[in-house]
Amino acid sequence: MKLLISDLDGTLLEKDHSISHEVFELVKKIENLGVLFSIATGRALSAAKDYIEKLNLTTPVILFNGARIYDPVQNKYIVQYFLSKKAVELALKVINSNRNLTAAFFVNEEVYMYNVGPNAATYLIRDALTYRSVDDLRFVENLNITKIVFASYPYNLSKLEIELPEFFEQQADVVRSEDDLLEILPRSINKGSALKKLCELLKITLDEVIAMGDSMNDFQMIKTSGIGIAVGKASDELKKAAKFYFQTGKDALQKVYEMLERG
Repeated sequence: MKLLISDLDGTLLEKDHSISHEVFELVKKIENLGVLFSIATGRALSAAKDYIEKLNLTTPVILFNGARIYDPVQNKYIVQYFLSKKAVELALKVINSNRNLTAAFFVNEEVYMYNVGPNAATYLIRDALTYRSVDDLRFVENLNITKIVFASYPYNLSKLEIELPEFFEQQADVVRSEDDLLEILPRSINKGSALKKLCELLKITLDEVIAMGDSMNDFQMIKTSGIGIAVGKASDELKKAAKFYFQTGKDALQKVYEMLERG
């Protein structure tokens, strides 16, 4: 195997969103065996950069659930996609008809948020988001938007998770990245599609990749990798797509290290 790639929240990180010493040491042991290591996350660069630096990553990383690939060595995006204007128009209709949603618009390195309420508190704390509040949605109509995140209490998002894929009329993909988050992404863009692109850039095959994750936004990445590993709170559907399941990311890393060490 030539690449190990892992989700962050719920997989590599502890409950307090830190990287444990044990996880750090396991990552370094795996890299010392000649295997590249990277992360694939729904976070923006601003919310992922501390982890990139703490892990001393040099392999490009997948951000925004696949909408961007960032090279930490060159300090720049090497792949990025944007929502279509039609997708943005449809998203604005959803926001206007659902007053219990907080909407976050990701534009370059800025985050613009509309209707910020208590239902977004966990999201803001978890990702340590710095944002600009907007009162008029017309402000975002002509911007190049990487993704839109709907934040709310889980029960508010469950119905939308079912309804929105059809509503977006093939203009965008809808993914439940956390219990309190529903993300609108460019059509056919996900962690799996980004992993394929990353493999092309690294000149390796998907069969040479081990991928780890805990949520449905990790599904395509786990499904398309040579060895997919589901961890933590993974759903039955995600476990079925994976070859292995472990209670924690640390347990998964330990088993991966033992497997790679044996050759």
